[in-house]
Amino acid sequence: MKIIITAGGTTEKIDPVRKITNMATGRLGSLTAGEFVRQGGGRIETIFYVCGHDTVVPDLPCVETVPAESAEEVRDALSGLLTSRRIDAVIHSMAVSDYTVDKATTAENLAAFLAEKLFPLGERGFPDESSLAGFLAGCIRENDRLLDQSRKISSDVESLILSMKRTPKLIRLIKSLQPSAVLVGFKLLNGVEKQRLLDAGYEVLVRNSCDLVLANDKTEIGAGRHVGYLISPDRTFDRFGTKEEIAGAIAGRVLNLIEERERQ
Repeated sequence: MKIIITAGGTTEKIDPVRKITNMATGRLGSLTAGEFVRQGGGRIETIFYVCGHDTVVPDLPCVETVPAESAEEVRDALSGLLTSRRIDAVIHSMAVSDYTVDKATTAENLAAFLAEKLFPLGERGFPDESSLAGFLAGCIRENDRLLDQSRKISSDVESLILSMKRTPKLIRLIKSLQPSAVLVGFKLLNGVEKQRLLDAGYEVLVRNSCDLVLANDKTEIGAGRHVGYLISPDRTFDRFGTKEEIAGAIAGRVLNLIEERERQ
């Protein structure tokens, strides 16, 4: 069996020395890799472990590390793996950034650009508040008074403004390239009611053709504790209380699903 596990978090560059990242460690991904080996034994040929350089990496002979720092690099890594060989399962536990840095400017630069656009209008003004808001939003998007992000942005800048753009949802790529692969998705929310969390997890499952989704809440993750709900396509779920329990359940369920598909 060949399995992909994405783990840890991504980093998005602001300039050559600064970046935006998240708090994901990859520990759950590492434990899951270990459980695949423990439960699958010799059936596990290769685990492709897609991760950044600060991620916990399992020390296992069958693990092949695939470095990927940004959301774009993770996309390229997944595309390369999924188009070059048959993959039996993908455990997409990586916390991929929803946004990447698009532009960097200063408050002064943006104000000057807005003044340049507004001044020629004179007293004509705008018919309503919505029209003004739309005009300003367009100006902000079009602002070309930008900082050079290929070099370190000076620390003398008093008010740095970053414009960010959405990154593509990489989980949608997986089934489009390998429809038969078992796919486990993940959903993390913060401080919500259990039913809302379960509904959000199930929505991820349906939208992305996942076979399982692990839904968890940041407030229920701490030292020695990680509450997670493993959701199935029929909306049933199992609750677990630690990373070790979650990893064991994911590996066991995925191995069973792979075996079922091999018998068909």
